Amino acid sequence: MDLLTFAATIIGSLAWPVSLLIVILVLRKPLTELLPGIRKLKYKDLEVDFGKELERIEAVMDTIKDETKTRRELPAEVQPEPLPKTRNELIDKLSELSPNAAILESWRNVERTLDFYFKCRGFERPLSNQTITGHLDYDPNFPPQLVSAYQELRLLRNRAAHDRENLLPEHAREFANLADRLTYALVEAANC
Repeated sequence: MDLLTFAATIIGSLAWPVSLLIVILVLRKPLTELLPGIRKLKYKDLEVDFGKELERIEAVMDTIKDETKTRRELPAEVQPEPLPKTRNELIDKLSELSPNAAILESWRNVERTLDFYFKCRGFERPLSNQTITGHLDYDPNFPPQLVSAYQELRLLRNRAAHDRENLLPEHAREFANLADRLTYALVEAANC
């Protein structure tokens, strides 16, 4: 194989991935706006339409005699637990049941607070974490040491969301406590 053939082979094999990357970068914002509304997922032979699956199950359930219309009292063993009344109760309960879910719920509050922070600044929260970090880093009202705390908490949140790591309830509670402290600092820095 001569040098020109080798170069043509390399360029030919990179053309498709590079083209795909360019399309993804160009369409990143429109695609991220569409993702929350997806009801149907198809990959190769697997196709899932959540709404249709629910309708199919409901049709099956409708074919049997519905005892729930009389609404007799359920036995104590299967009574649903009462819902948490406060956010702290929710985090405590989630920490016991699923520490990862408790961390994700705690981080949702940080994201809502970031929306508030940037709204007070007069613009929409950036999508890029790097841009968010830059804003926090240059804000004289936001303590500089908390910029790295924000980044580290975000990374821990990502680990909780994507790793199969078994976290302890204490980890989730400590994360929630630190996330709350971060939200108060963001509210103070927003100065709204």
